[in-house]
Amino acid sequence: MIVGVHGIRCYRYLAEAGTVALAGRAIAAEWTAALGLPHDPGTFHAAYYAQLLHLGAAQGSDDPELLPAGAQRLLVEWVSALGAPTEVTMGTGTLPVRQAANWIAERFGSVARMFVILFCREADTYVSDPDSPRRAAVREEVQRVLSERRPRAVVAHSLGSVVAYEALWHRQVELDLLVTLGSPLGMPQVVFERLSLGAGNEQYKGLRPPGVRRWVNIADVGDIVAVPRDLPSRFPGIDAHYEVSLGLVASHKATRYLAQPEVARELGPLLSSG
Repeated sequence: MIVGVHGIRCYRYLAEAGTVALAGRAIAAEWTAALGLPHDPGTFHAAYYAQLLHLGAAQGSDDPELLPAGAQRLLVEWVSALGAPTEVTMGTGTLPVRQAANWIAERFGSVARMFVILFCREADTYVSDPDSPRRAAVREEVQRVLSERRPRAVVAHSLGSVVAYEALWHRQVELDLLVTLGSPLGMPQVVFERLSLGAGNEQYKGLRPPGVRRWVNIADVGDIVAVPRDLPSRFPGIDAHYEVSLGLVASHKATRYLAQPEVARELGPLLSSG
């Protein structure tokens, strides 16, 4: 059994499917197809949590100045981590967030600009407050699925890798394999310093979660979410790290990551042994 933990922009599955259970099944069907596996609930299950972070439709969702204050700070810190010059991230009022969004568009294109704004809105809802009821509810939902399904492996994409990492520290689960894809776990200021591992565990930040036998990370060479791309530099608990090329247009897409041979190579022994 494999459990998948999705990233951002997944509320649409619930909007289309109508129920949380059906939304999870829709993601599971997409992910198993990308892995080249038959869609079998006994083999793959998606832990679905998007509804717990959903704040409703945002007016002017493409306008960085309409982001909550925390998400605006996150955006500015993100472009700083990506290497934006100081003049882009300094200023008063809303000037830095406007300049940061424009820098993303000039460097990576308008699609990336929109993605970053959406990511900041959803990620800030999770990481801004270590004691947030929403954050706790997301972790608890992932923990519930892990407890019920008892998987041998967890595959976590994007923000889902942050959720999974925290969940595995807050409540130990025995796993043969943790695979993180396009992970922002090490992003300075944006995520790394804001990780919440539970009482008594903060000193272990960067280590492999207890109970996890092997941790593999995969990052696309152009993925603007996977910063730093060399995640083991901040997380010595990673056992294997692969850098891949998914293509410029879809450098953060979960299904493109899942189709990489490195993923099949890591999951194959677990699938073949049942």
